[in-house]
Amino acid sequence: MTPRDAVGRNGDEAVEPRSLVLRVADNLVIALFFAPVMLAALLLGGVRDWAWAPIAGMIGVVAVLVALGFGAGRGFEVVERERRPLLVLIACFVVFVAFALLQMSSIAPDSGSAWLYAAALRILGRAHAAVPDLAVDAARNVLMRCVTCGLIFLMARAICRDRGHARTLLMLLVASAVVAVAYGLIMQVTTHGCYVGSYVKKQGEYDLGSYCLMSGTFVNSNSFASYVGMAMVAAIALVLGGRRREPDGGYDGRPLQWIEMLLSGSRVVLLAIVFFLLGGLLMSASRAGFAASVAGALVLALLLMRGKWRERPDLVRWFVAAALIVMVFGAIAGGALLTKAVRASDSSVRVAIWLASLDAIALSPWLGWGLGSFADIFTILQPASMTQPNNLAHSTPLETIVELGVIGAIPAFVVVLLPWGICLRGAFRREYRHRILPAAAFAIAAVPILHSMVDFSLQIPAIGYVTSALLGMGWAQAFGRGGATSRPARPIST
Repeated sequence: MTPRDAVGRNGDEAVEPRSLVLRVADNLVIALFFAPVMLAALLLGGVRDWAWAPIAGMIGVVAVLVALGFGAGRGFEVVERERRPLLVLIACFVVFVAFALLQMSSIAPDSGSAWLYAAALRILGRAHAAVPDLAVDAARNVLMRCVTCGLIFLMARAICRDRGHARTLLMLLVASAVVAVAYGLIMQVTTHGCYVGSYVKKQGEYDLGSYCLMSGTFVNSNSFASYVGMAMVAAIALVLGGRRREPDGGYDGRPLQWIEMLLSGSRVVLLAIVFFLLGGLLMSASRAGFAASVAGALVLALLLMRGKWRERPDLVRWFVAAALIVMVFGAIAGGALLTKAVRASDSSVRVAIWLASLDAIALSPWLGWGLGSFADIFTILQPASMTQPNNLAHSTPLETIVELGVIGAIPAFVVVLLPWGICLRGAFRREYRHRILPAAAFAIAAVPILHSMVDFSLQIPAIGYVTSALLGMGWAQAFGRGGATSRPARPIST
């Protein structure tokens, strides 16, 4: 034993200074991983270059530290049953990145963009070498954000193998959403929701009588609804996933006794947060965001209650009661949502955008038009009836096929759907305490994934970053060993 391991005055072993420094370094790296993932939501959703670019750089630095072993512990270990899906996931991500780089190069075969370069040569007398990508600078930005999401997934897989860190991720998501909703309420009172900081959301002239939909710290109310819905499902998971206080004599089936078992100080706070977030979700008036959030909460409940219906028949009554509470709450606070659902003035516009997107796919089905090039090709194909410019397809899968083509879209879809499916696999574990975290990851990620079918939630950096972290956490917990998976202490030299 070295002198550093000497026994203290009270008989306790003294902590080796070097080991203490390494533990502090581990905790610092873990904090640096969580911080940008959660803070992006408070910076206009991270959609501006000044927001997402520094975050991407910070994530890169933290990824290097994690790769060196700080904060990860044994998180990089690969169990036997994890090896094959992990290899498939890595291969698909490499193919996706390689295909995106191919679109930027002149060695790619001719694609639908070739006639545009030929027209530029005929009109201007010179033109850039023909490449499938219409906007190489935008493609680099999108690719950088995608690589950042990949790094976040790998770090979450390593760090969140510890169940304590996984729960911390859920709690930070809830906390950041509470801040976003609180800020939205303040802006709703002071500027009628038309300002986010100094940014004016309202098109046209703003006056004191103008009203805008609540979007919190996000620019777009639909993206705000998706993020708040994710946090609401996370709060529900924390309520259902904690330990219950078992009454003396066990559970005898009385309904009020189930409430006594469920409620504690922290659960009461979380339940209040659930309703607070639900109010913000309804005030955003996002139809798809509300539907996706309800679907995520329902999926979470079904996954957690699997196999418990016979032994707990009272759960059916509680599900009915919860549904009635949501309906009453929606009738009181969801006036904007109901008004928007009845009028649905933007439905025809989205259908026109989707039809134009299908035309773009038909013009270049295999090599696409390049990452980040949707706005350019839509400018060419935009219907004459649409006077307002548009740079998004309002459907992430459709926009992915437009930009990457059929060939590149397949590995891009696998990169998202494979971890999501792994989380579902983990949610089907027999042990309740082992399936709560992968079930939460699957249900929370379901909100932006489902919402992105008719919008662009996953393309918002803040939502994409958090979803990547959740999928990494769910992946780690799905393949985790039985029992606690706490990060082991670093060995002390002797």
